[in-house]
Amino acid sequence: MPKISPLLLALPLALALSACGSEPDPVANDADSFAARINQNGGATPAPQGTVAPKVAETLPGAAPGPFAPGTLTDPASATCGANLMGPFIGRPADDATRSEIVLALGRSDNLRFVAYGSPGYVNPDATNPRLSLMLDAQDIIRDARCG
Repeated sequence: MPKISPLLLALPLALALSACGSEPDPVANDADSFAARINQNGGATPAPQGTVAPKVAETLPGAAPGPFAPGTLTDPASATCGANLMGPFIGRPADDATRSEIVLALGRSDNLRFVAYGSPGYVNPDATNPRLSLMLDAQDIIRDARCG
């Protein structure tokens, strides 16, 4: 079996120990130095001076107040199912009296369903569908109105 020189065994150990005592250059690790290294022109990219608020479009006629959500009562196209008429009923319990008021406001009782919290299946809003789905929470409070 060939004999390995003790110097060859000590070489990796000597290299590892010499690396332990070196300190990185603190100036080279600051944010400006890093930005200068990654930019091709050698300078840091200037930070944006400010932001511009997005322009919010005007609410279309026939939509319920609130942030727009396609297929829900805030969508003017939801007039196909009457979801846009359900604003006054959001937050109310879905008891018999409220359900009767909803039928009167819609002018019909067909294509109307109350979707209880945790109902199995998937409800997909479709603003072109004439069925009105009223979404209830765990306490049977009406939380949303959707076409489909």
